[in-house]
Amino acid sequence: MPPSPRPLRERGAGRSPDGAAPPPLRVRTGMDLTEVSRVEELLTSQPGLRERVFTARELAYCYRRKRAGEHLAGRWAAKEAVLKSLGTGMGPRMEWTDIEVVNDRAGCPRVRLSGEVEVVARSLGMHSIDLSLSHSAGLAVAHAVMVCQPTAPHDAPAHTTYTGEGDERHEA
Repeated sequence: MPPSPRPLRERGAGRSPDGAAPPPLRVRTGMDLTEVSRVEELLTSQPGLRERVFTARELAYCYRRKRAGEHLAGRWAAKEAVLKSLGTGMGPRMEWTDIEVVNDRAGCPRVRLSGEVEVVARSLGMHSIDLSLSHSAGLAVAHAVMVCQPTAPHDAPAHTTYTGEGDERHEA
């Protein structure tokens, strides 16, 4: 039996005027698991590390929480997960603070990129990054999912906040 024809409204959906299918989106992922005690020890034993890794906004958010160490470890893991999704690790000219984890109005973590990390993300055609964080039993885990367009946008502003939905900037 021949396949049934697609309804007219679906024919050509998502295609260019010449009928060609658009290039597929690419998805890149990164994940990191971090021991809370290890992050706390590093931040205690190495003066200045706190400010090299976290932005002032991240520190303020974490220290307003009952278990600040868990929140710091979660953001540490998030930064590692984002770097893994880029496929670079900590590359030349990259700074830890080029990756900032903020919360939207609903409290969901979002990623804000700047500096060399943003340059690399743009070169990959990054459209958005979704981030998931969790902590329990002395561990913090982060998972970053990056959606990349086939080509990098050329008209994006010099400094962009990438979020899963919209462009809300808010610290919960």
